[in-house]
Amino acid sequence: MRLRSFSLLLIAFVMVSLSACRDKDADDAIVEPVPTKAIVRFTPQWQGTPFAMQGVYYDNFGNRLRIDKFMHYVSSLRLIKEDNSEVILKDFYLLDFFNNNVIELEVPAGKYKKLKFDVGIPEAYNKDQDPAQYPSSSPLSVAGSQGMFWTWNTGYIFIKFEGKADTTGIEGEELLSPFAIHIGDDPLFRRYTSPIFDTDIVAGETKTFNVILHVDQLLATGGTSDIDLATDAITHTSNNLVLATTFVDNYINAVTVEQ
Repeated sequence: MRLRSFSLLLIAFVMVSLSACRDKDADDAIVEPVPTKAIVRFTPQWQGTPFAMQGVYYDNFGNRLRIDKFMHYVSSLRLIKEDNSEVILKDFYLLDFFNNNVIELEVPAGKYKKLKFDVGIPEAYNKDQDPAQYPSSSPLSVAGSQGMFWTWNTGYIFIKFEGKADTTGIEGEELLSPFAIHIGDDPLFRRYTSPIFDTDIVAGETKTFNVILHVDQLLATGGTSDIDLATDAITHTSNNLVLATTFVDNYINAVTVEQ
């Protein structure tokens, strides 16, 4: 009986000790802080509905068009804090609208009032640069630029917008007329700044900013900046500077930001 009693006491002691160890381990466990994040999502639309590459759309002139390539560089994507300090989210990013273009990064908690980004490559990185100097993971590299570089012009292509259109106005006609808008060169570098939105990014939470690009407004703004692909459809910048300038200026006015 004594042996049995001793065994029971020993078992009880071990169980109490293990329980105490578990409680101590739980108390000593390091709780990792939940990161504070901002997500910036670039979302294309056509006349208020989701836009899909290689879908067929009507512009304001009655032209039917299919966009087969739409890529452009974003530089210095940043959030502006209430005190006007800037938080850089991405230095360079190549948008390809065949893909979901989502940028997610940790940011300091605080009050933010604007979103800014540049369209194109800033002058210091543009002309007389060798893409081979960058690692393949960089959007400025040979692989990462995906053809967005003019070897003959020694500079990056800021925007590529290509496809086919039917400009006859006859329903059912084939899309035979090509359009190609290639924009580069330092004078066509542009900056987008959102209206003030006053938002809090709370510690441990994730805030999403939806950058909506109204693709239809790149061609037709309802005014003197309308682009009719039946009469003006090709630019490699220097050979048709008016079209290139009109298109990139339309871009800045075709962006809205939602939260």
